[in-house]
Amino acid sequence: MKTWEETTKLKKEEKMLIIFYVLNIILDITTAIITKNAVWIMCGLAFLVITLMEYCYTKIIKSNEALIELQEKRMNIQESIIDALMSETAVEVEIDKIKIPEHFSKPNPEKLQARFKYYRENHKFASQIVIDLDYNLLDGYTSYLIAKNYNKKTVIVKLKRKTKEEQN
Repeated sequence: MKTWEETTKLKKEEKMLIIFYVLNIILDITTAIITKNAVWIMCGLAFLVITLMEYCYTKIIKSNEALIELQEKRMNIQESIIDALMSETAVEVEIDKIKIPEHFSKPNPEKLQARFKYYRENHKFASQIVIDLDYNLLDGYTSYLIAKNYNKKTVIVKLKRKTKEEQN
């Protein structure tokens, strides 16, 4: 990523225009001194004002462009964070609504015992129950079995929504 100085740096053409105005200032003031004519000093001062205005205007435009670019980058980052957060939301659902896909097999008895022990000691599941919008279980089968064993009517689950990439 470019630094602020690099982003707002004047281009060669812009520098040349400023140099042209400065040369006009020098020429007008020199002419005023040689001819002893105050009108040339006024012309020199006018070019000084034009030079300052051109420089400030160019820097302001470049700064605005840099700020817009930064804002767009931050908005993209925020959108990706929001998309990630919105892809999984914690909700309470009735346990009987959760559907177990056929590909889930009975968990290893030792693993299930360890999960039961964790639940008894910590009063929470070792892993979260994750479902999709159709209430299909995606993850947390052992937690689901523990909740069923304790006759829970509802459980807090992560509702996994499709991300923008998955939708497209």
